[in-house]
Amino acid sequence: MLKTMAKISGAALLLFGMNGLINYTLLKPLDGGAKVFNQFRHHLDDAIFVLLFVFVAFIFWAMFAVLNQERGYLYLGLISFLTSLQLFAEWDDKLLLFGPFPEIPYNSLAIKSGVAFLSFAFVSYLLGTSNRPVVRLLLWAGGLLWAVIAAASMLPVGDSMLIVLSRLFLGFVFLNMALCISQFLTLLRSKANQAELRLIASGFVLFALVLLPDPGKDLLEDIAGRNLGYRLVYWEQCLEDTFPWALLALLTVFGILFFRRFIQTLKDNRAIADELRAKNTSLEQEADTRQRLDQLLTVLLRTYRIADLEQSVIREGQRYFQPHAFMLVKYDEAKDFVQFEGKAAPPSREEDIGGMLRSTGNRMSAGEAIVAPAMVLGSAGGTDGIRLYLAVCSSDGGPILVDERDKFALLLMSKYVSIFYEYFQLLESRLREMEQRQADRSPWLSKLFMQIAEKERKRLASDLHDEVLQELLHIRRTFDRMPAGQWLNEDNEQIRLGLDNAEFMIRETCRELMPSFLSDHGVLHAVSRLVEKTRLRVDFQLEFHALPLTASLSDEQTTAVYRVVQELINNAVKHSEAARVILEVGQKESALYIRYADDGKGMETGIDFSSMNRFGLRGIAERIHMVGGEVSVQSEPGQGVKVHCSVPV
Repeated sequence: MLKTMAKISGAALLLFGMNGLINYTLLKPLDGGAKVFNQFRHHLDDAIFVLLFVFVAFIFWAMFAVLNQERGYLYLGLISFLTSLQLFAEWDDKLLLFGPFPEIPYNSLAIKSGVAFLSFAFVSYLLGTSNRPVVRLLLWAGGLLWAVIAAASMLPVGDSMLIVLSRLFLGFVFLNMALCISQFLTLLRSKANQAELRLIASGFVLFALVLLPDPGKDLLEDIAGRNLGYRLVYWEQCLEDTFPWALLALLTVFGILFFRRFIQTLKDNRAIADELRAKNTSLEQEADTRQRLDQLLTVLLRTYRIADLEQSVIREGQRYFQPHAFMLVKYDEAKDFVQFEGKAAPPSREEDIGGMLRSTGNRMSAGEAIVAPAMVLGSAGGTDGIRLYLAVCSSDGGPILVDERDKFALLLMSKYVSIFYEYFQLLESRLREMEQRQADRSPWLSKLFMQIAEKERKRLASDLHDEVLQELLHIRRTFDRMPAGQWLNEDNEQIRLGLDNAEFMIRETCRELMPSFLSDHGVLHAVSRLVEKTRLRVDFQLEFHALPLTASLSDEQTTAVYRVVQELINNAVKHSEAARVILEVGQKESALYIRYADDGKGMETGIDFSSMNRFGLRGIAERIHMVGGEVSVQSEPGQGVKVHCSVPV
């Protein structure tokens, strides 16, 4: 505070000194100069200030034309212009330049009321109090008073009315000053914008210090009834005609304030532009990552065995994460053994990875990552005590820095591999089990399940191609269409919605591949959700009745029931041409049953699942037989289809 007051006092003394020096110099007549010229020099500072304030007004208006959102420049320009008119009206001996100039009674009062009205409007704008009812009422009153005084100065009215208007003007000034000081002190106590408020306060204090000596001396002379005078003529000139200097100082302070705002606006715009460029770069990188992962997904869909899957993952991972090293890591928890696929690793790295995996135990889910100074491990699931991980390491064995984009790609790749790996493991184990248990039906049974697997792959490829890939291609075309750095809010919103849709479709596809909610909520809840989703996209009436289920089902039985119901609904959608479908799942005594009936076109009776070319019904029958159940089908052409499945529980 003391430092600020010292600066303000120093600025005031500097202005006093400049005022005294200029006035004292102009007061002294030049030797040999004409009387008229010396008389003109005596008031030359008035002319200079008139031109200076006109110039300052045009400067502020030019700034307002550039930054029209900052209305302060408009206020300052108007105040400066009216000040030049006031100085011109009070300019002594201006007739030396302009000849006899018409004098308008009380024209100074009209100009001062305009300056006061604009000044208080400007202060309320600075303080952000323009919308308060009291401030708005006083500003309307000030504007009306200004208009009345201006009209009275140009119309033939009596002096008594102008005296009343002059006193009203003084009352308006003092009332607004009290209100502005109160609001200013209230805002100054808050923490917001204290730097600007302190600068504004400094400007007004400087204005008061420079302005008050002149009217204070006039007031004392009026009270004493005589000219007080000063011993030193120089200091007397310092304290005379201080209004232009005070107002110039105040305008300079506000000019500095708005210049700082202008610089801050430029910095904010630059920061926003940098942020938008960074976001655009991030979006481009994310789109590139998703495109590469889509290529990986396409490669994985073409594999049929676990060995082919592992080789495809290693090949695509090495291509994506270069120049870093990429490996497939298998960890045998029982034997505490680490095996690398894709690239040989030094013993020290095997020890590091083994220690990391032992410390985490079996707590990592598929799609989670372990970040270490020398590597990043992404958990890719696994079965039968073998945990699978995708590892990205530095080629030279030193520290590695993986950015967020590559980390995201590694996690998503780990999730993909987990899904396909568990799917192939389950499929191969089931095929081996069925070949061992049912050797008599193995020639057609292996063919049937390969056909079912191929059908699932085609369905998955079709879903990803027709939905997820199309969304990503649409986003890519949006990137290519828009020039860099010229994004619109609508484009950002469209890209965000497209990514949300792609994420939703991938999640739904993953749920269809491995419905984890079966074990979480039970088969009846899972079937209910499946029915609700189907109702949204079919044109027939689908009724579902879920009856009590008290038995505890194994994972194999739960999956079989869900897949059978799923296939029955798919057959109804694709082949039945029915108007009404009834589905019932429940338990009767020690058996779980599934009843299906529709009023569609039906089919021929005497179904032989082992010979007919109906993979859906053959798959239903085989799934039920695998869990020890029975299936019966009743149908006639034009009479619909009835299917009854029974599973012992």
